[in-house]
Amino acid sequence: MVKFRADHYLVAELEGVTDVTATANSVLGALKDMPELKDLAVVSRRMEGRQWSEILGRLIIPEGSRAFWGMVKREVTPREPYNLFIRIDVNAEAPTIEEARDKVKSWVEAQFVPRIKKDAAVKTIRVLQARDLYLPKLG
Repeated sequence: MVKFRADHYLVAELEGVTDVTATANSVLGALKDMPELKDLAVVSRRMEGRQWSEILGRLIIPEGSRAFWGMVKREVTPREPYNLFIRIDVNAEAPTIEEARDKVKSWVEAQFVPRIKKDAAVKTIRVLQARDLYLPKLG
């Protein structure tokens, strides 16, 4: 089988995010029991009057992984219609890239989504590929 890079993004709109650090810690608690996630930590950030929390860690799977990174923010905007954004950089083995992407999407939906729904007040949650994210129009 061939190994493909099959990165995915989990985006969620959460109910009533007033304390981004507390919300990030709830998400962190939801994900800590996943054996594939290692060295998870929350780091608070602030710049130009905006505050957010990052969830950092490593993703260890047999096919290979590059990184795991998440962000919790207070605001939901038309450009960024979410409070929670998680980037999951993974490789997957399959006969075609589409099958590899489907395999990873199914895994994220089965492993991440129920845990987050259990520990955070989720309004909406979606698992996306890079082509599904917001892309600004250039020119």
